[in-house]
Amino acid sequence: MINRLVYTLVAILVISSCNDNDIELKKSIIGTWDVFSSEMNNKPNGLMKNGWFVFADDNSVKSNIFEGNNSEKYNVDNGRLIIESKEKFDLKISRLENDTMHLVGKVKVYNMEYFLVRRG
Repeated sequence: MINRLVYTLVAILVISSCNDNDIELKKSIIGTWDVFSSEMNNKPNGLMKNGWFVFADDNSVKSNIFEGNNSEKYNVDNGRLIIESKEKFDLKISRLENDTMHLVGKVKVYNMEYFLVRRG
């Protein structure tokens, strides 16, 4: 019985710490970000040259990489940035410091890395 209680308490602490971290990450990405570099399969590429994202606090994001520059919904879940666009965008926020963000993950079949800087 005590073991079950201990496991339950540990699970609650882990879940709540993830949620707090996601809330802080979400607050920190609000604003306009410019892509200054990208890599595909560990090689520099220019696919995102001049790309930008504008994250709003209502979970919407605009970008010139979306078809028609439309607004899409985004979420931060377990340290991952998930954008519900035509091509699902689900990348780990591997670093976020003041004006610099680094995103890593798979897009389609490619290992992608995006390096962004906050505009302003």
